[in-house]
Amino acid sequence: MEFVKVEGLTKRFGGVLALDDVDLSIDRGEVHSIVGENGAGKSTFIKILSGIVKADGGEVYFEGGRITNAHPNRLFEIGISASFQETSLFDNLTVSENIFIGELYHHREFRVNWRTASGRAREMLADFGVGDIDPQEPVAHLSTEMKQIVEILKAVKVNAKLICLDEPTAPLTSRGTGLLFQLLGELKKKGITIIYVSHNLNEVLQISDRITVLRDGRKVDTVERKDAGESVLHDLMIGRSIERARKPRKGRVEYGRPALRVEGLSDGDKVMDISFEAYREEILGLTGLVGAGRSEVAWMIFGLTARRSGEVWVGGRRIEHLTPDAAIRAGIYYLPEDRRVMGLFLNQNLYINTTISKLEKVKKRLVLDFKREKALSEETMSRLGVKYASLNQIALNLSGGNQQKLMFGKCLFAEPEILILDEPTKGIDVGSKEEIYGLIRSLAHEGMAVVLISSEVEEICLLSDRVIVMGNGRTLGTFEGEHINEREITSCYLQTARSK
Repeated sequence: MEFVKVEGLTKRFGGVLALDDVDLSIDRGEVHSIVGENGAGKSTFIKILSGIVKADGGEVYFEGGRITNAHPNRLFEIGISASFQETSLFDNLTVSENIFIGELYHHREFRVNWRTASGRAREMLADFGVGDIDPQEPVAHLSTEMKQIVEILKAVKVNAKLICLDEPTAPLTSRGTGLLFQLLGELKKKGITIIYVSHNLNEVLQISDRITVLRDGRKVDTVERKDAGESVLHDLMIGRSIERARKPRKGRVEYGRPALRVEGLSDGDKVMDISFEAYREEILGLTGLVGAGRSEVAWMIFGLTARRSGEVWVGGRRIEHLTPDAAIRAGIYYLPEDRRVMGLFLNQNLYINTTISKLEKVKKRLVLDFKREKALSEETMSRLGVKYASLNQIALNLSGGNQQKLMFGKCLFAEPEILILDEPTKGIDVGSKEEIYGLIRSLAHEGMAVVLISSEVEEICLLSDRVIVMGNGRTLGTFEGEHINEREITSCYLQTARSK
């Protein structure tokens, strides 16, 4: 008897067919990975299996029993739990309260012994290798990586038989990823089944027993790990081979007057005395370990957080009072790392999300010209290859990759001269990454100054003309020309990490 059996699973969101007649069987105790481009249907499959989204057609069976469109509480009771790409935590509750919030529905008389829960949470955190996290700490105070770890522990805390993980390593460092893989190995030894969704094919090949490939909502194939490789999975996912060419280096050249100049920028906490210049037609890479202060630099330049000292100059003019409005008016735009919290209005439609960055382009006297607004939005969506059913569709119903492209569209609609990109390919599949890379290169070629913040050293090396490595809130080194390579850049920030 198949442990999990899916027959003809179908789901539509408006005019978009997210899943199209998918058949799949999953064995007890295996790690079964699901891969595909953004919009392939991976997250939708997980959400249907865990009861978050209802299927429009098809059947789902678990241990021989029909569970199609069952309530999430019912699925939780029979041993199915899930951790999603975007965390579902309560920021105002503590770590232990978030981990055991589901127990409220399973404890007699609806009472929970939170002292016991805190003790159990402390043990789980220690077992995962993050025993320094206080179970009584409000989740709002945690980093993105620590929030993801809490989200994962929330899924594995119960005596689950099937655990679904959707992009669990997206915000994790290499250390966090290693700790997660150790945990998955222990769960597998106990006979627990894991469904693992990821864009990282190296991870998938490392931990999977079998791999299923989805494309445009359809199942393409299921392959054994021994028969799979990155090139095989690439071809199945996108129907074409991926070839990455490194950006030709300009070498040491005179760029003229900088488009952006930052002098002695500090926030008194995570950023100390950062100075650099960014030029038109250049991609300036900013990298380093998590916690190096990269995003904090971007926030200060864009006016999202206060600076204690330092100056920001745009085109030779100093910006006196740094606010987002002042930054946008000066020609700076920031694409944030967290698209759902900081980047998009998820419950608004696509044309509102696109044009909000520069409403004067669609104003007619004192009112909005809706016809022009929709026409320009459609033009922007087409340029970026966003897959959508209608401009009236809300952003929440787009796949993660298409949400990212929509956020790019909002940035480009503002017509900036300086574009700061914070982890622009986070949670993006390999095919969409190449499209984003091409877009970034074309923007620089057209005369824009691009500041690229990324923790992926390969990405930094592929795209950047110059690279600044940060650590502990300071500049560790600057690289140009042939010195932009993974060995030298990684060595720079790891040497500092070892000396901490």
